Amino acid sequence: MSLRLAVRSAVIGFLLVASLTCQVTLKRGAVVFHGSASNTSAPATIDEGRVKAATKEWQKIEAEGIDVTSAQGKQLLAQMNAKIREAVKAVASAEGRDMVARKDDISDRQGRDVADLTDKVIAQL
Repeated sequence: MSLRLAVRSAVIGFLLVASLTCQVTLKRGAVVFHGSASNTSAPATIDEGRVKAATKEWQKIEAEGIDVTSAQGKQLLAQMNAKIREAVKAVASAEGRDMVARKDDISDRQGRDVADLTDKVIAQL
């Protein structure tokens, strides 16, 4: 009986610690550009719309009216997304941020500073 009680106590203790170390909560369908919400200690966000609008690929799609579901549109989107992820990773590393999500997709119940890296990512692009 004491072994069963010890195991039960250990499981409850683990669950309590796991819930306390949960760093941030992401909304359903959240976009994470870098890192993981499960183990972040320094989260950040970017305004995806502003960053996207700053890329040459998106500007071409807009200027030429390219259908994003067409082969050319898909290719441009893939190039754009790769460039955004590279820029986010570089800025996040330089700023000491271990997770970057889309703005408004994240909440931090522990009161940490969630930095907005949008302007720095745009500059990096």
